[in-house]
Amino acid sequence: MSTKNELAAATLETLPVTVAVLGSDGEILLTNQEWRTFGPNEQPSDHVGVDYLAVASTTDDEHASRAVTGLESLLAGDQQTFTMEYPCHSPGEKRWFSMWARQFSVDGERHVVVVHLDITDRKLAEIDAEESATRVRAERQALEDVLERVDGLIRDVTDAAVTAGTRTEIERRVCRRLAAESPYELAWIGRVDVTNRQITPSEWASQDEVPLENNQLTLGQDESHPAVAALERGDSRVVSDLDSFEAAEQWWPIAAGEYIDAVAAVPIAYGEVTYGVLVVFAAETNAFADRDVLILESLAGTIATAINALETRRMLTTEAVVELELAIEDSSLFVTALADDLAATVTFRGVAYDGDGTPLAFVHVDRPEAVAVTAADSHGITDATVLSATDDGTLLELTLDSSGSFVSTLAEHGAVIRHLETDSGVADMALELPNAQSGRSMYDYLEDRFEQVELISYQEVERPAQTAQDLMSTLESALTERQRMALRKAYYAEYFEWPRSISGEELAASMDISRSTYHQHLRLAQQKLLDELFEGE
Repeated sequence: MSTKNELAAATLETLPVTVAVLGSDGEILLTNQEWRTFGPNEQPSDHVGVDYLAVASTTDDEHASRAVTGLESLLAGDQQTFTMEYPCHSPGEKRWFSMWARQFSVDGERHVVVVHLDITDRKLAEIDAEESATRVRAERQALEDVLERVDGLIRDVTDAAVTAGTRTEIERRVCRRLAAESPYELAWIGRVDVTNRQITPSEWASQDEVPLENNQLTLGQDESHPAVAALERGDSRVVSDLDSFEAAEQWWPIAAGEYIDAVAAVPIAYGEVTYGVLVVFAAETNAFADRDVLILESLAGTIATAINALETRRMLTTEAVVELELAIEDSSLFVTALADDLAATVTFRGVAYDGDGTPLAFVHVDRPEAVAVTAADSHGITDATVLSATDDGTLLELTLDSSGSFVSTLAEHGAVIRHLETDSGVADMALELPNAQSGRSMYDYLEDRFEQVELISYQEVERPAQTAQDLMSTLESALTERQRMALRKAYYAEYFEWPRSISGEELAASMDISRSTYHQHLRLAQQKLLDELFEGE
């Protein structure tokens, strides 16, 4: 049977840490297998008889000095244990160790056991965690700086857009605010002339008098310019480094290179109508990262919303309007598709919206026989209901899908359809808009939307101060949705004509309500209409 000394010695040999026992004079008395084989470039040695303190004292190393001081304190009996961590790097590997030492006595003589534990994995994890924490702190600070900058920019631009009284004022204030924001140097907003398709800067602002482009920009010709590309493609365009942009010299004078290194162009669009383009220059390459482009797109949306609100308000207050007459040849236009499918003339009567906002178009077809089944299968139409049928034709209520809802887009942007009729593949349309800019924007929208659009006439006309549109604006706020729907259906279905071509029961069925409920909605709507008509006398 093994003695206790033999068992202790065998156990010491198997420990996965380097262990040495020092005598009272610092001489190595005993080591284990890990100690003897430590060090990739050394032959195995037990180092027994080596003065550990003397060897450590010869090296000019702060960690070795600390170790000697700690071990001397143990051998002197000043303390029981001593610990320290230290690096022990080799040319090809970084390593760290933890030294643990403790004094003990044998037969009245003081000894010290020294253990070195490899803590490289833990140390590397700590370093990685600290670097990650530093990186996170830096990113958080950068994000806070960006958010503060972005918040101020968005707030100021939104304030400029909302509080300005005219479109020109909106554009001027926005350009000035953007040009004052580092690293931006120049900002301009361009409008498109519908007659020659040229982009003209309407407002601009810059730091240090940065020059504008050299040449006039024209849609369809100057696609290399980001402003033209943004308008034609309907999305943002960025040039990250003008020095590597081949067409830079064509658009920007040599002097501009002293101030600008990157450019971004963003369409100013509300729904389907484009009001222009926002162009911003920066004094740093790669200044327009994805985040920056998203910010500019958000600002452009705010600008477009504010312009649209001004245009809509002007439509309600101005005494001048723009009238457009157009001929549209495109089979995707729902009235054209319907006319082709039915081999008939289709006349648009008006539009209403159900509770989900789905547009319901009322059209007259000059065919008296059943046409609803064919109409429901026509392009742009998801459902068709016959409201009335006479010898002169059929009045239909059409539920439009997204491809047929362009009438909603027109109304959304202040355009009123005065006439829309089609046969033989060509739709004749007459629109009324609040001003010249709306007319140009709407023409651009229709030209982009349909295959062939011909402008028949364009004119600005005076209209009476009090119009049906004014009355409808007031009624829209006074009537409930059901009351508006009941009134519109009755009117478009010629319910008020005599003899009636449709009954109240049929109109009620088209709204999926009872006859009594329908007549209640209709009577309340009529009462509100008469109140508006006669109360002002």
